[in-house]
Amino acid sequence: VVLPPIAPEGPLVSIRRFPSRRFELDDLVARSMLDRSEAETLRSAVRERRSIAISGGTGTGKTTLLNALLMPIGGDERVVLIEETPELAPPASHSVRLVARPPNIEGRGEIGMAVLVRAALRMRPDRIVVGEVRGGEASLALDAMSTGHEGSMFTVHARGTHEVVDRMVALALQAGNGMSEESLRRAGARAIDVIVHLDRDGGRRRVVEIAQAP
Repeated sequence: VVLPPIAPEGPLVSIRRFPSRRFELDDLVARSMLDRSEAETLRSAVRERRSIAISGGTGTGKTTLLNALLMPIGGDERVVLIEETPELAPPASHSVRLVARPPNIEGRGEIGMAVLVRAALRMRPDRIVVGEVRGGEASLALDAMSTGHEGSMFTVHARGTHEVVDRMVALALQAGNGMSEESLRRAGARAIDVIVHLDRDGGRRRVVEIAQAP
């Protein structure tokens, strides 16, 4: 909700509705978001515990696809979800959720995504899933995915598969955690196995590229 005087012409309300049933990959194939061959490629990548990055702009379906990719995960795997807003719903019963907290009206009490990623590493996760990487959690996510948490996933804003590692490095450098650009790039190369890029063509959201990470 945005209220005057920030919205001078009157209150603005944005409502994000979620489907009552989470889409599976076959549902997305039926809706022409991707074809059956691409769905099988991604399903195999999840089952083979390959780490996946999903990129795209706002409203391209990154969260929808991420939810679908959670479906093939085995019920015996411990999955830790890290989100700013609860949107992911894995079928695995052995999953836990961490949700970031904004500061209160006095500017206190904030718990950011980076803190949650650090906490997740102490929870013996088989996979770490970050709803969206947009800040200092980038370096921690790359480090976790490159040091034993295979099969992890995240989404990130980028304009193509070729930009994902650059974007993660830029976000990590902005956080000023002391790691060099070169070391972050090496971590990115080790951490990410598959990159999926989505775009929006009019009202249609679609997968435009699935690439093996460089």
